[in-house]
Amino acid sequence: MRCELLRGSIGLSAFVPAAAAWLTRDPVRHNHLATVVSQRADGELPTEPDAVWALLRERAGAPPEWVATWTPPHLLLVPELDDAAATALVDALIEAGDTPPGVTGMSPGPSAVARIWAARTGAVIRPGMATKLLVLDALRPPTDVPGRLIKADWTYRTWLIRAVLGFERDTPSDEPAEFTEQDAVRTVDQLLSARLAWLWEVRGEPVTLLVNRPPATGVYRISMVYTPPEQRRRGYAAAATAELSQHLLDIGARGVLLFTDAANPTSNGVYERIGYRPVATGETWLFAL
Repeated sequence: MRCELLRGSIGLSAFVPAAAAWLTRDPVRHNHLATVVSQRADGELPTEPDAVWALLRERAGAPPEWVATWTPPHLLLVPELDDAAATALVDALIEAGDTPPGVTGMSPGPSAVARIWAARTGAVIRPGMATKLLVLDALRPPTDVPGRLIKADWTYRTWLIRAVLGFERDTPSDEPAEFTEQDAVRTVDQLLSARLAWLWEVRGEPVTLLVNRPPATGVYRISMVYTPPEQRRRGYAAAATAELSQHLLDIGARGVLLFTDAANPTSNGVYERIGYRPVATGETWLFAL
């Protein structure tokens, strides 16, 4: 297995056509990777100058068998790599002098990369957050929850900033950089500019935040579902997710998915009751010398 590392914006321009067919091969399991690529290729997010785009091939000139990305300061992002691909990726990164702080993605890829990284470098590895990938099967919306789904606009900016901070505070994170209020402001402004933020509103007041990520190969991902503590246990998150899921189907989504904390039975139960089913698991490993 050969690994080619491309870098920055110029590398991305070569990576996109080379990886396009691979990214569409499994639009559900590879949605996170496809989103990272499309957000930068489409200009939604700036391409990090030190970003790494990896193509893993059996031989020079062949279509990629696997791809991976690293957009510092985030974690290395990989699909469900086998050991041969993980070895090629790790060796290429080490030879190039790259030192990602950890690896995340679909099992068993991160485990393979972490194990080989530790063997090659002597790094200590520790497990991070485990996730479930849930895909909408047959929607079963709740029928007894008051309120309605609305598109968030700039008049809700202050509430949204508090909600994003609350979400980040309550959600386990393995990212190396601390999420700050400035990060929340930047996140909210990006979401509002792209019209990706939604609210569940009850009697004119927002009670739940949720976001739909731009489609990658026709598949939408719902994320950042957050209800402030004082509004919980009223079914708002379930109702909002169901309503947004139906909207995405209505506008032509090939599929709708979301990731959950595998250790949180409450959120997993909420989504499974409205028609989502688990199809894969994700994992994270952190590196330290």
